[in-house]
Amino acid sequence: MRSQFLTLLCVLTFLSCAWGLIDAVVSFIQTDAAAATPLIERTYTPEEKAKLPKDYFEDRAASGDQPMPGDPEQIRSLSVAQFGYSLLTLIGAVLMFRLRRVGFWVYSLGIVVGLIGPVALAGFGAFNTSFGVFFSIIFAGLYWYCLPEME
Repeated sequence: MRSQFLTLLCVLTFLSCAWGLIDAVVSFIQTDAAAATPLIERTYTPEEKAKLPKDYFEDRAASGDQPMPGDPEQIRSLSVAQFGYSLLTLIGAVLMFRLRRVGFWVYSLGIVVGLIGPVALAGFGAFNTSFGVFFSIIFAGLYWYCLPEME
């Protein structure tokens, strides 16, 4: 019998993976549109600007201002890595939902793909796009807690 906790983890993973798969497919198909997405700077009134905290130097080289790089080939590579990550974690979650212990290892393999894939395909500058993988690491710890109830 599956616990409510494991059921909740799996349902949240299903939703996350579905969103990741859709995002990866759209990014792959609409690469040029994603590359051309402009950064829109917010404008402030003088009153709002006076209330803002003072600006200090901040190195944004690693995170950038854009959610995705502007290079279409890099976007395509990152979408392939995201698709692999989302698909493997979805398969692992489905197996764990069916109380199969091997699903945990498939899910863990998906996390490794999600961490290493963007770096291997697009370099270390793409590491910031795999932020969602860190939540998967937390979920892996929670799934580890549920391993005794799986076959």
